[in-house]
Amino acid sequence: MKKFLLIAAMMALLMCSCGKKNAYTITGEVAGLDNSEITLLDEKGETIASTTSDADGKFTFEGVAEEPSLAILGVHSLPVAIIFIEPGDIEVAGDINTEITVTGTKANDHSTAFAARSMAILERYTTATSEEEMEAISEENTRLYLETIDENLDNYFGLFLLTNMTDEMTGQELLDKLDAFTPEIKKTSLADEIRDFAEAMTKTEAGQTYMDITLSDPEGNPVALSSLVGEGKYVLLDFWASWCGPCMQEVPYLVDTYATYHDKGLEIYGVSLDQNADDWKEALSENKMTWTNVMADGDAGKEAQENYAIQSIPSNFLIGPDGKIVARNLRGDDLKAKISELLDK
Repeated sequence: MKKFLLIAAMMALLMCSCGKKNAYTITGEVAGLDNSEITLLDEKGETIASTTSDADGKFTFEGVAEEPSLAILGVHSLPVAIIFIEPGDIEVAGDINTEITVTGTKANDHSTAFAARSMAILERYTTATSEEEMEAISEENTRLYLETIDENLDNYFGLFLLTNMTDEMTGQELLDKLDAFTPEIKKTSLADEIRDFAEAMTKTEAGQTYMDITLSDPEGNPVALSSLVGEGKYVLLDFWASWCGPCMQEVPYLVDTYATYHDKGLEIYGVSLDQNADDWKEALSENKMTWTNVMADGDAGKEAQENYAIQSIPSNFLIGPDGKIVARNLRGDDLKAKISELLDK
């Protein structure tokens, strides 16, 4: 009996030690927050905790970080700051009308420093006077992201930054970078999401075999992507939406290229991510998008987006006659140039 009591006491001590080890405290003092409702929200927008600041804008949150994560600090339900939840003392300071900074732990210190450097680069980009200067500044910003990720492989901020690099890296590069993080960070839910996305990306890169999709056209008829793929045909699988400004900027290039090369073997399978079918159909009619168009609704639409690792639109994939993906994300004049290379023979 004494043996069992001893084991129970040891387990309780271990649990207590773990709690203290992973404990965090968020201490805030923000001018302009007098007796305000303060909330701490998780990445899904669900409330972790809430409190009320005092007359001087001071408030405190205490908790245990079961795993590193990101939280949103809200004032009267409006988001005002991002906080990286990790063990330690986190400080929130500033003025609600100007700037709020979050410091005290590595992830939050580095996040605040990164934000300042990134903002300075953005200001130079907006005042650049040539395309060459803009390109150089853009490359500098990419280097800043990559360098900062490498400096934060042991915390959640580095992982968070990696999610912003999915357009700059291949699926395998994302997987390799993810593997460089510490075991604790690789166990997080966000790391699992990045891995799933990266693995999907590797299946949609040039040289990979396309995955079939069957979705409904404007008349409600199911149309399979495979019905277009075949000998002598190149099929552009295009994910877009009528509410997406960059997508609509690409439409004139699609219309022109399709008109020029459809008779030579070009097909387009447009997958709309619109939520409103009327908006989708109106866009098709007004912009003369006469190729095969379907809507990504229901489970089949969700599966299509997951299979092709669609995180942003427009996104497209050029599929060759043999069912292999030839190229990805052809934009503007690059689309017509590639189709010309393949079909003007």
